Amino acid sequence: INVPLVADIHFTPNAALVAAEHVDKVRVNPGNYSEKKKGSMTLFTDSEYQTELERIEEKFRPLVIKCRELGKAIRIGTNHGSLSERIMNRFGDTPEGMVESAMEFVYFAEAQNFNQIVLSMKSSNPQVMMHAYRMLVARLYKENRTYPIHLGVTEAGGGTEGRIKSASGMFNLLYD
Repeated sequence: INVPLVADIHFTPNAALVAAEHVDKVRVNPGNYSEKKKGSMTLFTDSEYQTELERIEEKFRPLVIKCRELGKAIRIGTNHGSLSERIMNRFGDTPEGMVESAMEFVYFAEAQNFNQIVLSMKSSNPQVMMHAYRMLVARLYKENRTYPIHLGVTEAGGGTEGRIKSASGMFNLLYD
């Protein structure tokens, strides 16, 4: 094919390593790189939080290195519905947690001298999605970082309801 191809990888981060060899951009979800949820909110000490963060970075690093070497891009696609237990423990089920999750992966990538990054903040709730995108852009601006943004409402649904949710979320962010 002669158009850019994107692989949207869910649930299996190792599949992103294989996909990176064949596509122009790979989308990964930070929540898929973290610990498995145990069904209850585990409390993380600062030390445990940092240890888990280091483990996640180690797991993500091979994809970043491969994409850097192959000249491929990565979309860090944070989903409201799949925040890690660690993020939920520290930030709750919030747009702030979504932004923190994405920014951790930005920092991991930048530590490997990689900046071919696109960011997304998806939620089935347009208000949560809009708030997360606005917080993300403010954080990027504050930290003097510039990355492309991929806008979207996830699981908006079909029919009129889905169109209204998508249109309202997208319109407001495009208006911003």
